[in-house]
Amino acid sequence: MSESFRLLPQFAQDAPARFLERRLRVRPKHEWHFPGEDLAAKFGRALCAESATSIKEILEAFEFFQVVRKFVAGPHVVDLCSGHGLVGALLALFERRVEKVTLIDRAQPESAGRILAALDRVGPWARPKLRFQQARLVRGGVLRPAVSLPEGASIVAVHACGALTDRAIALGLELGGPIAVLPCCRQHRDHPAPEVLKRELGGDLAIDVHRTYRLHEAGYQVRWKSIPSTITPMNRVLVGVPRSPVCAPGSGAPFPY
Repeated sequence: MSESFRLLPQFAQDAPARFLERRLRVRPKHEWHFPGEDLAAKFGRALCAESATSIKEILEAFEFFQVVRKFVAGPHVVDLCSGHGLVGALLALFERRVEKVTLIDRAQPESAGRILAALDRVGPWARPKLRFQQARLVRGGVLRPAVSLPEGASIVAVHACGALTDRAIALGLELGGPIAVLPCCRQHRDHPAPEVLKRELGGDLAIDVHRTYRLHEAGYQVRWKSIPSTITPMNRVLVGVPRSPVCAPGSGAPFPY
C-alpha cells in the first residue's frame, strides 16, 4: 500500500504519531501542522481553531477525500455513517460539481457543529450544500426511516463498521451511482465471503475480494486505492464506478445484512 499523503503532503515527513496513537483533539496550538495558503491548509487551521476533532480523523477524512474525489464528485453525494460529516464537508468545500451532500447517521455528534464552524471560516459557500438526515442502515442497504435519495447519487462511507460497509454498498448499487468505501472491523465469521478465501487469504482480504466481485458483477469498474497506513492499518479503499452512466437500480443481488 502507498504511504504518500496526497492532500496533506507535509505529514509524510511529520506524521504526529502521538496524536494518532492517543486520538488527541486538535487545538489552536496545532495550527502549525497546516502551513500555506491553499484551501486544504486553511481548512486544517480552521479545524484546529475550533478544536473540531482528532488529528487522526482529520488526516483520515482529508486523504480519503483526495483519493476518491474524482470518482464520486457529482450533483448529489451521500455520506453514510457520516459521524461528524468531515468527508461530506470536504466534498462540499472543494468540489463545484457537488451541489448537495446528504449526511446520514443514527445521530449527529457534538463535533459536527465544530466542523461546520470551521467550514464557515474558509468556505461559506459549502454549508448550504449540506443536510443531515437521521436514519439507520439496515439489512439490504435500506434506510430507516426512509430518506429520499436520487438515482445515480454517489455513496461514500468511511469506516462504516463491519456489515455497515456491505449495507452501504447495497444502497449504492440500488441507486446505481459511484461508490467509495473505507472498510473496517470486518466480521470474518458472519460475512458470506467463501470460507476457503478467508482461510487462504485471511479474512480482511477475502471479504474485500468478495465485495469487489459483487461490484464487478453489478456492472461496476472497481479500483483498489489506499490511504497511508500511518493513519490507520485498515487503509484499503474500494472504489466502484458504473461502466454505464447509471447502473439499473437494484442491480446485484443484496447480501442479507
